[in-house]
Amino acid sequence: MELNELNRIVNTVEGSAASAADQVDVFSNHDPYGGLMALIGMSIVFVVLLLLFVVFTNTPRLYTTEFKLWLSGLFSKRKVSEYPDAVVAATPKGEDLSGEVNAAIAAAIYLYRSEMHDYENTVLTISKVSRTYSPWSSKIYGLRNLHR
Repeated sequence: MELNELNRIVNTVEGSAASAADQVDVFSNHDPYGGLMALIGMSIVFVVLLLLFVVFTNTPRLYTTEFKLWLSGLFSKRKVSEYPDAVVAATPKGEDLSGEVNAAIAAAIYLYRSEMHDYENTVLTISKVSRTYSPWSSKIYGLRNLHR
């Protein structure tokens, strides 16, 4: 780069720093105690917390069948009306399942999950070591040798 370009860049940086300092001075003249700054900061925090609340309360809707059908309808050329009636009929609206159906579902889940684990032999064998001497437990190698 040439010297003129470097001088232009330095002047731009200095000018932006000076303008930022001027803006800070103007803001401090309008808000000498920082009350407006605190109000702006707290309002931003509360708005973000409100948005997080809305996102987390609506998260269970992402796991519904209707949402999955709607999402697949967005990314595929087939429309939701072209899906078989069995898929739409499999999602009961406002129906409570009977106790027998709940028991059958729970039994199926229990049997499925119990088959997933491997059953291993849990017999523990403890064998005594033939050599009981260990320099770690030997008293002759103590740190303080009092007999000289």
